[in-house]
Amino acid sequence: MEQEEKINWDKLLKHLEGKNDLHQDEELNQEELEVLLLAEEINMRIKEEDPRHKFPVQEGWEELKQRYQEKNAAVKQWKLSRILTAAAIFLLIQAPVWWLVLRQGDPSVAPVSDQVQLTLANGQTVELDPGKAELLKTEGAALNGTNLVYKPETALAAKGQELHTNVLFVPKGKYTRMEMSDGTTVWLNAGSSLSYPVPFAAGKREVTLEGEAYFEVKHNAARPFIVHLKAMDVKVLGTAFSVSTFGNQVNTALDHGKISLQAGNHSLILLPGELGVYHQESGSLTKSETDLRLYTAWKDQDVYFNDNTLDEITTRLAREYNVSFIFEQESLKKLHFTVDMPKQADLNKILNNIRFSSDQVDFVNNGNVIKVKQR
Repeated sequence: MEQEEKINWDKLLKHLEGKNDLHQDEELNQEELEVLLLAEEINMRIKEEDPRHKFPVQEGWEELKQRYQEKNAAVKQWKLSRILTAAAIFLLIQAPVWWLVLRQGDPSVAPVSDQVQLTLANGQTVELDPGKAELLKTEGAALNGTNLVYKPETALAAKGQELHTNVLFVPKGKYTRMEMSDGTTVWLNAGSSLSYPVPFAAGKREVTLEGEAYFEVKHNAARPFIVHLKAMDVKVLGTAFSVSTFGNQVNTALDHGKISLQAGNHSLILLPGELGVYHQESGSLTKSETDLRLYTAWKDQDVYFNDNTLDEITTRLAREYNVSFIFEQESLKKLHFTVDMPKQADLNKILNNIRFSSDQVDFVNNGNVIKVKQR
């Protein structure tokens, strides 16, 4: 068995802090060096002022892990995990405030629990299970199965009054639905978080989304509903739409009703069946007609792709089934497939569906890490 190299945390910390009084016997071993290099890249990207290169809260950590794993695919999985975990500790040392934001608001960072969690305005975090019914009741909420249901609002936050914000967090591999106090229903997908006030303000209803959600907004012309996203806002009165902030663009697909997308000085109106895309690099907004099921099937617990690339397919499956995919060859990511199956289907059945529809690709399942190979 490959011998494990020990990490000397005191020695590594000196290097991380850039101290010059290092002795010869304090040189880093190979594993410590890998941790340092990875941690320094995180630090550099955290401090980057150009938003095009800055370490993104939403996807940065997951992207870095995936790239590091692909680059070091031959290294033992346990060693990869040690190095990635050790590098993450750097965030606690060098950027504790940023790390706190990442842990609370970034769906790509795994929480202590693998269950759906609600962080209350007082900072207390609870899992959504029947054992927390009394605590949720004091917050004006209840559980209907695993779904969070708020009592209809009887009082609104007055103008100028401080809003008490809750955060609903759905880890990878999970899914939940919430009925808000204003009558709006939200389906929150795997790897996502939604911040919302309890109660809403009197003049408008505002929430902040990281990840993917489907909103069925209760109509109220006097109180517009606003979803804050990455550098973009979605404004509605009463409508149903799906929105995702994963990746380097924001996709908003309108099911019915009418919504306005606003990003900086750019804005556009979406009509039913249209997809609005905010491109982060250019800061532009575009729209086109689309196959709505590509963006809403997850809400109905279906796995649906229509001539999508294998890269797009595995990215979603990784999040919704809480697994990781490693590609043996980059060219495999460009293969196209169509899939239409219930979400309750075992992941292996979905992968077999893809495998049997092509003679080019194969999957090797090793627990929660799946290798994609050339057949």
